Amino acid sequence: MARQFPIAPARSLLAASTALATAALGLGLAGAAPAGAASTAHPFPTHTSYQVGVMPSASQATRDAAVRKQYDSWKAGYLHHGCASNEYYVSTKGDGDASNNGPVSEGQGYGMNIVPLMAGYDPNAQTEFNGLWQLVKDHKDQWGLMQWQLDGKTCKYYSGGTPDAATDGDLDIGYGLILADQQWGGYSADAKAWLASFYAHDVAPDGHLKCEDDGPNTDTRPSDMMLDHLRAFAAYDTAHDWNKVVQRTEAVIGSFTKSYSPSGGLLSDFVVNANTSSPKPAPANYQENQPDNIVGYNSIRVPWHLGTDALLYGGSTAAVSLRTAKLESACLKGESGGNPQKVYPHTKLNCTPYSTSDQAEEAGDSVGPAAMAAGDQAWTDAIWKQLGSNPFGDGYYGETIKTLVYLVMAGDYWKP
Repeated sequence: MARQFPIAPARSLLAASTALATAALGLGLAGAAPAGAASTAHPFPTHTSYQVGVMPSASQATRDAAVRKQYDSWKAGYLHHGCASNEYYVSTKGDGDASNNGPVSEGQGYGMNIVPLMAGYDPNAQTEFNGLWQLVKDHKDQWGLMQWQLDGKTCKYYSGGTPDAATDGDLDIGYGLILADQQWGGYSADAKAWLASFYAHDVAPDGHLKCEDDGPNTDTRPSDMMLDHLRAFAAYDTAHDWNKVVQRTEAVIGSFTKSYSPSGGLLSDFVVNANTSSPKPAPANYQENQPDNIVGYNSIRVPWHLGTDALLYGGSTAAVSLRTAKLESACLKGESGGNPQKVYPHTKLNCTPYSTSDQAEEAGDSVGPAAMAAGDQAWTDAIWKQLGSNPFGDGYYGETIKTLVYLVMAGDYWKP
């Protein structure tokens, strides 16, 4: 679940003190490999040749160096020890997503993707991954999936009601386990058990993705439509019909955009009637206290996810993703006049700003993979340049998304 309102204080001495503290706790960014560490099958940087599109004009060496720099910053600021000595979590510092800067499952999943991809550069990557996974295992809900929001000091469930899980976090946790299995080996049983729980509780009977494991079978959230993850699940876990989920997800995207954003390819934060042939935007304030019948802080992630799917799988396998990514790239470039800082977090489905009073770097950063897939060199280069800054002082959400987008745009995002 994404944050509802932008809160982006500038980083300060807290970041420096956190860096010192994490180093003291054994989260060092360099040094000797820990005893007994498994060998890495895909050490960073493992370069990927994408199926379509363009790369940033910067050299590969420059791109790799930028990823290392961003990872060091992200790790120092947001990768923390959990409430048990063998746990780690991704702090939501700067965004207020959980009490005492605690973790949310979305961020935990992000961390479980980032850390395996940086193994080989980070000698402690497997220890950190195991700690991230341990916190997930220690905080499951009744369906065996991660409780979506925890307090940063007690690691107890923080949100109201019965503990439940959010689909975006569940997806990334599952994908992270597959990455870890491909990187180090030994995670197959955990990955397949997780995917079985996910399929049983986060997938609706018709195959579309629900918003959470205890939610209705009628809605979906486009920011959960990580089709590259679902394709990886299909190849890895043949016990479940993941191709059904892929096809139904693509059908929802196609039907929705045809009816509500035919020229822009945009998808609203939440979608209702997802189990029918006529999905439509959710009404305002659906699930979250913001205008969810437009693009908001959830769906700003869609061009990142669909662009990544198109880059990895190409125009034949990922035709829906490529077509939609091209539309979204052009739409958001037009909205912003080619300035990534003016891709606004709240955008109407007709590619005009809902509000210009709110700005956040992650809105522009997320367009990067779509711009690449679309083959727009100038737009790709503009977004790559923005990644090297933090113009609005973004916290956990923006800086974590930036780290993952950096990996994709640098060509360092290998598929398992």
